[in-house]
Order: sequence, then C-alpha cells, then structure tokens
Amino acid sequence: MKKQLLIVSTLFIAMSSFAQGIVFEQGTWKQVLEKAKQTNKPIFVDVYTTWCGPCKKMSSEIFPLAEVGAVYNVNFVCYQIDAEKGEGIDFAKKYEVKAYPSYLFIKPDGTLFSRALGSMPAKSFIDVSTSALADMNDPKSIEEWDKEYLTRKNETAFLLSYMDKRSKLGKSNDQLFDEYLRLIPEEELTSDIVVKKYANDGQQLKVNSFAYDNLLKNRTKYFGKLFGYTDVFLMAGVMNTMREAAKLKDEQLLEKAIKAYDQLPGSSLQKQKDEIYMEYYQRAGNTNKYLKYATGFCNNYLMKISKDSIDKKDQLTLQLIEKQIKSGALAKIDSVQLAQLRQYSAHAERDKISESLNNVAWKFFETTSDKKALNDALSWSKRSLEIYPENPMWMDTYANLLYKLGKNEEAVALEEEALELVGKGSKEGFKNTLQKMREGQKTWD
Repeated sequence: MKKQLLIVSTLFIAMSSFAQGIVFEQGTWKQVLEKAKQTNKPIFVDVYTTWCGPCKKMSSEIFPLAEVGAVYNVNFVCYQIDAEKGEGIDFAKKYEVKAYPSYLFIKPDGTLFSRALGSMPAKSFIDVSTSALADMNDPKSIEEWDKEYLTRKNETAFLLSYMDKRSKLGKSNDQLFDEYLRLIPEEELTSDIVVKKYANDGQQLKVNSFAYDNLLKNRTKYFGKLFGYTDVFLMAGVMNTMREAAKLKDEQLLEKAIKAYDQLPGSSLQKQKDEIYMEYYQRAGNTNKYLKYATGFCNNYLMKISKDSIDKKDQLTLQLIEKQIKSGALAKIDSVQLAQLRQYSAHAERDKISESLNNVAWKFFETTSDKKALNDALSWSKRSLEIYPENPMWMDTYANLLYKLGKNEEAVALEEEALELVGKGSKEGFKNTLQKMREGQKTWD
C-alpha cells in the first residue's frame, strides 16, 4: 500500500510539473551553471529589464502557461536575470544582449548556442526552444567557422552559410553582408538570395554600410519583395548607428544617424526625431538631456495622438487582416495562430502608444526626483491608462508615481486594484510593492 501511495505521489508531482508555467531557478548565475552540469541540461535565460513592456507581457501572459512550462521545464534549467541590476549587468555585456527581452540558450559550460528576441505567442515561443535544441546539436562550432572564414572569405556560398550560423548566435553580420554584396555582380544585388539575407539580417544594418546604401538605392524594388519591411530595415540602420554612437559616446556618429533619418521618405518614419535623441542620451548616461528629449517626445507627439485616431487605426488594421484571411492568403496559418493574429491586430496601435507612454513614465519614476518631471510623467501614465484602461502594468506605474509624489493613499488604492488584475507570474512583485507603500518604504532604488 505504501509503495502504491508512493507511486501515486510521484506521478502527481510529475503531472504537477507539467501543469504549471516555467519554473525559474533562484540564486546566482554560478549556481545555475552548477545545476545545469548536475542535470546535464542546457540553460534557458530570460534577460529582461524593469522598464521593458514586452518583457512584462511575456512574464505575465506566456511564461505562466502550462504548455510552455511543459516544454521548457523538461528541456532546460530556466533562469531570469535583470540586465541592469547586479550580476545581470556583466552577464548582458558578456553575452552581447542589446535588446529586451532576449532569450539565451546556453550550455552547462557557459557557451551560448542559440538566442531569440521579443514578445511572441506561446506557439512561437515553444518553436524557439525546438530550434535552439537543434542548434545545440550542430557538430560544427562557431570557432571552426571563424577559422574557415580566413581562407574562404571570397566564396559567396561559404559567406551565406557562415552568416546563417552567426545569425543563430545573435552575432552581427554587417561586415560579412557588405563583403558578400561587393563580391556579387550588380544585377544580383536585388536577387532572391539577397532578399533572403535582408529578411534575416536587415535588423542589423548601419547607415555607413554598403548594405544600407544598396537597400536605400533600390528601395522601390525591394519594397514588394520584403513585404514592406524595407523601411523597417532602413529605420533599423538609423537606430543601430545611434546605439553604436551611444556606446562610444560619439555625437558626430549620432548626427550621421540623424542625417540618414532626414533622408528617409516621410512614409517610412517609424520613429520621431526626439525619440532617437532620447534613446541616445539614455544609453549614453546623460540624464538631463534624456529627460529633455523624452519630455519633448511625449508632449509633442504621444500626448497629441487622440484615442479616436488610435481606435480607427486598429480597426483598419483588423479589416486588412480579415481581408487577407478571406482571400486565402493566410490559409497555412492554423486557427489558434489566426485567433492570436486577430487579437494582436485589433489592439496593435493601442498597445504601442500606451506602452510608449508607460515606458517613459516608468523611466522618469526610476530616474528623477524632480517634482515637475514626475508630474509630467504622471500625466503620461494617466494617458496610457485612458488609452488602455485596467492594464495592471500601467496601473503599477501610475501608482508608483503617485507614491513618489507623496500621494500615498491614492497610490495604495491603485496598487491594490492592479494586484487583483495582474497575472499570477507578477503577483509577488506587486505584493512587495504594495507592502513597501503601506510601510512607507521606498519603491525605487
């Protein structure tokens, strides 16, 4: 009988592990590496920041899902690390994390073998793990590829394969892409092979590259082939150059990025100029100039967008998606993915604008104690909730700003509401914030 009870208990525990979301290890990175060695499992690392909206979305909506946990808990030792705090700062530098959320797949010896990026539906996130496991079993190491490159750099076929390998590791291909494009005849600069490379590596462009100039020069030809992503990649070139300038604290390089921005067609501009300057000074660590340009971005752009115009844009987007579905253009997408696509399309603009307001407001909360700046941030946070009511993440930002401004009762009441609405994966953090508010402790570092 005891043996039977033991078997039943064991099965119950095993089944329970599949009925929950991702279970993240606690402790230091060294301890996680040790556990990976003991269990002979690779490591999945979610690299996030506190201000990152997509990070919060994944943490509250995707990571807690049972189907996600069933895959990740079985195949990986799972860990989360804040890229801007504690050992996360050096961790992010070591693994060259440049955007959030980043998902790193690492062997027990600390070797990175695959990575992915961004917010995504559960099925796509599960597919990421499948792809990562395939990458782990690739017998040819990146060191072998690097060595081979020295003698085969003039072979176009090799360069294509080499770039594919580097892409899976999140390594930049900007120099290699330029080398490849310079090797092929001019008439092949808009070929299907080149289109595929832009599709894979277009997000890595910089404005002072041959690949960027080629895309801009042939923008019209590429537009249809890249399904409209031509302008997305050109803007990525501007932003990547700005980020490199910030890393070097090189304002001359920043102005080259701005000059390239000014040369883009108006229809292709997905960023405001104040937004580019804002991010540059945030990355360069110049708080005063960051606050200046962030204020301009919010007051001169985001706050002037009416809710009606946001709703109309979302309605139009959804209508276009429905038209694509009826035409059969999306026939290969299953019903679950179609439902997710509809849900995303119905609120894409709402999510984008409200998230931008929230992110800047949160950064002000973390960055400054200036009352005027905090009141500005409070107005942006309030607007984010008008656009997207009852979003617990946005409510948390508003509550924290109220608290920092000394409006304690309002802050506590709102944080209590947010706690009721937030997903299970984030409840503990909200409870901690609420407790600090009630006890009069700081909720900021």
